[in-house]
Amino acid sequence: MKRKQLLLILINLVLVSGIIIAVLSISHSKAVDKSHNDLKNDLSYYATKAQELYWRPSVLGGGDRSFSGITLPKLSMVNSNATGRFFIVGSPTKDEIVIGGIGTITVGKDSTHVQVIVNEQNTTYQIIH
Repeated sequence: MKRKQLLLILINLVLVSGIIIAVLSISHSKAVDKSHNDLKNDLSYYATKAQELYWRPSVLGGGDRSFSGITLPKLSMVNSNATGRFFIVGSPTKDEIVIGGIGTITVGKDSTHVQVIVNEQNTTYQIIH
C-alpha cells in the first residue's frame, strides 16, 4: 500500500516538473519572439529613413543615391530606446547599409540581435540570435 502511494507521489512529482519545464520553455520562446519582433519594428523605421536619405539629393541633406555617408544620427536622434540599442554595422557602401539592433531583453546570457540589410528598394532582416 505504501509503495503504491510513494509511486503515485513520485509520478506526480515527475509530471508537475515536466509541466513547469514546458511552461518555462514556452514563456522563454515568447519573450525571444517578442524581442525579435520589437527590434524588427524599430529597424524598419531606420531602414525607411535610410532609403529616404538614399533618394534625397545631397543639396537637401541626402545621400544623392548613396548610402555611404549615412550615419545613425542622420537616421534618428536616439541610438537606443526601451526595445534595444541600434548601430550601423561596418561601413555603408554606395549600394547598401546594414543596421543592427541588440535587444534589452536578455535570454540566458545573450541578448537578442537582429540586423536589417537595406538597399535602394529592399530590406532583408537577419536574426543573429
